[in-house]
Amino acid sequence: MLGVTTYALARAGRLGRARMAAMMGGRGLGLWHFAVLSALDDSAAPPSQRDLGARLGIDPSDLVDVVGALEERGLLGRERDPSDRRRYVVALTSEGRVELDAVAEQAVELDAELLAPLDEDERVAFAGMLRRVLDHQEGLA
Repeated sequence: MLGVTTYALARAGRLGRARMAAMMGGRGLGLWHFAVLSALDDSAAPPSQRDLGARLGIDPSDLVDVVGALEERGLLGRERDPSDRRRYVVALTSEGRVELDAVAEQAVELDAELLAPLDEDERVAFAGMLRRVLDHQEGLA
């Protein structure tokens, strides 16, 4: 089966995801928490909760739980949108920024462990090729 690239990629992904989940669990977070914090960091302006969910592909009811947990920990703020009181706008807090930076640093270390068999040039090439494959697949979806 390892000769089938799709299988090998899926297996590597499962192993990487499990290691990432364990690392995040040690911080009391899950992968969706990291995704939400990262998306907020990438946003030019605080997005609505609905737009954030659509961007990440998270079911709205699941997103409510994720945002609520992050808000309880003080990692993000949630307020009514002044232009549309039916919507919530969410933003990263300073505590959220500190946590995101710490998680991102650990993720870099995890990447280094997972990609240890590759030299630096191979890592860059692999990451570039993987992004191209992802972009292509997302374009088909």
